[in-house]
Amino acid sequence: MFKGSVLFICPAFFGYEIAITKALEFNGYSVDYIDERPSNNSFSKAIFRIKKDLLNKQISSYYKSVEEKLAHKKYDYLFIIKGEVVPISFIENFKEKNPNAKLIYYTYDSINNNNKNSIFILQHFDKCFSFDFEDVKKFPILKQKHLFFTDEFLIEGEIPQKKHDVSFVGTLHSNRFSVMKKLFSYFKKTFVFYYMPARWFFYFEKLTKKEFKPISISDVSFNKISRAEVATIFKASRSVLDIQRFGQTGLTMRTFEVLASGAVLITTNPYIEQADFYNADNILILQDLTDEKSITEISEKAVQDVESIRGKSAAFEKYYVNNWVNEFFE
Repeated sequence: MFKGSVLFICPAFFGYEIAITKALEFNGYSVDYIDERPSNNSFSKAIFRIKKDLLNKQISSYYKSVEEKLAHKKYDYLFIIKGEVVPISFIENFKEKNPNAKLIYYTYDSINNNNKNSIFILQHFDKCFSFDFEDVKKFPILKQKHLFFTDEFLIEGEIPQKKHDVSFVGTLHSNRFSVMKKLFSYFKKTFVFYYMPARWFFYFEKLTKKEFKPISISDVSFNKISRAEVATIFKASRSVLDIQRFGQTGLTMRTFEVLASGAVLITTNPYIEQADFYNADNILILQDLTDEKSITEISEKAVQDVESIRGKSAAFEKYYVNNWVNEFFE
């Protein structure tokens, strides 16, 4: 059943924008997807976040071309994720052309990690959501909404053999290396994949941040691995470590991917205890790296066989992407 037409604007982020588009289409919406950013090279991404004004001409030209491309189309919804560079004028023009359309906003990042544009545009939306617990408290316009997991992490058929006691797959930033190194010393079979978007950025971080001093370039990959490859690793892991960014209280995408894949989640985020699917057998909270007793207990629990959280919590199913998109349009 056709439910409406959606203009979906979102940064390209590891293919998740494609998964969201397909989920919307699965649920009966027609979707036109537009990448929020005019450019996705690592330098431009950094400038968009740190000093967007330097690229205002490029942004303005890009969104003018988007408007020209969509000039003859009408929409029932404008759905924006992140909104770091979308001009207010573009939103106003959209509303003028589509006066009956509903405008929906979501961010999978904390407001502290977004630039100010994402705050300025909130007033133009009918519904606004954030994954971050503290941002929802700080900004009454925001409603709490966690992230999701995709098809790749569903377990179908025989449960895979567990080759890793613990694994980590993620972008290298902040204190991730030191946390991983400390925790992983308590396990026998480990798997690690660190990603960084560019060599120049790695060397910049190594020169400017003490956390990067002990890290060798051979520890890092500058090539992404696919979601399917990540899912294969998680399904072959008894446990997976997840470390949220400094200043973020929201639950990461990894949270849902790890649990959907049947692994035990080791997380540094205590806010997960507030989640409707929280279960202490499947979710272990790592808070104090100086507490040897606590780390030992976590390492012992992490390798035990436990029933997947999907078998315990009906609430967890709403985080499957095909279900997750529906709340935005209710």
